[in-house]
Amino acid sequence: MAAAKKFLVLDLGMQSLRLAEFSRGAAGKLQLHRGARREFLLDPSLDTSRPEQTKVALKEILKEWNISSAEVSCVLPSHMVFTRVVPLDVPGGSVGQVDAVARFEAQQNIPFPLEEVVWDYVLMGETPTGAVNVAFVAVKSDLLNSICHAIASVGLNISSITVSTLALYDAYRHAYPDAGGKTTLLLDMGCRTTNLVITKDGSFFSRSIPSGGLAVTMAIAKDIHAELDSAEHLKITRGSVALGPGFQQPVDPVEANLARIARQTLLKTQADIARSVGYYRSTLGGNDPDSIMLTGGMAGMPYLSEFLTEKLQKETHFFDPTGTIATLSPGAAFVENNSGNLGELIGGALQATSLPHTSINLLPQSIVRKQAFAKHFPYLIATALLFLVSLLSWYLFAVKATAFTREETLKLNSAIQSEDSISKKMEALKAKQESLQKIETSLLSVIQCREAYPKILAELSAKIPDHFLWITEIQPVGDSAQKGQSKVEDSAIKAILVKGLYLDNPRQAAVIDDFVTELQSSDVFSVEEQSKSKIITQRGSPNGEFWAYPFALRIPLRSPIPALP
Repeated sequence: MAAAKKFLVLDLGMQSLRLAEFSRGAAGKLQLHRGARREFLLDPSLDTSRPEQTKVALKEILKEWNISSAEVSCVLPSHMVFTRVVPLDVPGGSVGQVDAVARFEAQQNIPFPLEEVVWDYVLMGETPTGAVNVAFVAVKSDLLNSICHAIASVGLNISSITVSTLALYDAYRHAYPDAGGKTTLLLDMGCRTTNLVITKDGSFFSRSIPSGGLAVTMAIAKDIHAELDSAEHLKITRGSVALGPGFQQPVDPVEANLARIARQTLLKTQADIARSVGYYRSTLGGNDPDSIMLTGGMAGMPYLSEFLTEKLQKETHFFDPTGTIATLSPGAAFVENNSGNLGELIGGALQATSLPHTSINLLPQSIVRKQAFAKHFPYLIATALLFLVSLLSWYLFAVKATAFTREETLKLNSAIQSEDSISKKMEALKAKQESLQKIETSLLSVIQCREAYPKILAELSAKIPDHFLWITEIQPVGDSAQKGQSKVEDSAIKAILVKGLYLDNPRQAAVIDDFVTELQSSDVFSVEEQSKSKIITQRGSPNGEFWAYPFALRIPLRSPIPALP
């Protein structure tokens, strides 16, 4: 007989990672072959490194198990996933009608834009009033992609993704198939959250309370002024929950203090549990739970069960989902070390089988596309073979066409060579013509410069006042370079810069204004009345210490002078 196909289940907790190997026996019963657990760093500030921690832990486990590639079903922790159960009044409870309004209801109930999350919903029975219970589940795409990338990087192929609360619900139904008439409260007390799962007759209610074992650890660390790791070690080795009046407290003062801190911290958690159960009864019309089943990493804390029984006034038991599965020899030690915390693994294992489970699709689009590709791969192979046959046919045709093309190409090459010699002669003539045009332009520029400068000097001589004003320097000026541009060396001369001195006289610097006023009637210079302030670039102020003072004018030309070649 062929060996049963094995598959892996990965439970991503907040404080630990657990990987288990399952198979289905001949009778269809789940078999646990082996399991492994790795602890994560406790400090919440290191949560961003969780994908890398996951990658390292999985690589270590797979190396020990000598596994290079396998299918894995993933169970996401509740703190990573948004879950909300919403009663919808759908006439007749038609699945088709629920599908029609699901996206609208998701937009109303999921507190993130739908394009930023991977979401799905599942029908979870009806309320006593006839409304359909719809459980919406959503996880941020970027967070999910980082986790999936870490898992895929070690050679694991993700076949399904579910949530810890739904996995617990499936594990409970698998372990207690005849308990449909009872209302049971599953309390999964983990590191960061306490998950409530209330089930009865196929119905489902879930809520996550942001308080768990880490809250107790942090309270201990604060009280005794210790590091988180030390406080966690104390909680695990010597911690317990103090019971109410009438019960004897621990004799050891350290253990008594730890029990007191745990009780004070858990009182808030117990109050949140009571409020959530009250919401389930009042809003969703549910019944008061008949019993409480305790699971999770905190379940093994001494006297926690008695504390919950005292405060919630309900009998509390430990949830053991292993009664309906077979544990093989290598996995016995793993089951013993995780006896109160196997619900998520078993619920995740049901996802990979045909046994009853809650189907939900939280696979990111990248994995969905990869699975679709693998499904269509045989058709792609057939298409590729057909394509190769087509290529061969085209090759035979191309061999014949190449011979014909070679003959025609030789004829065209001889014609191209004759035309190419003519083209080269035309290019030489064109280059010679361009050279002559440059010489012609240079000569014209020289002629214009020869005529322009004497004319400028004559015009300045005619317009300058007879007394008190001397010109000492004349410079041609081109366009000013714009900011961020290089100076243009060969730009045309569009103005002249005139520098000189005016004599200390009764009218002082007004003689400069007279000179500029005279230039307004010039045919050579372009001087407007309103541009006087721009033309006079320097005007020395008389102070009685000198006999003459400098001035400078930038006078625009009516016709620019081309630059010398």
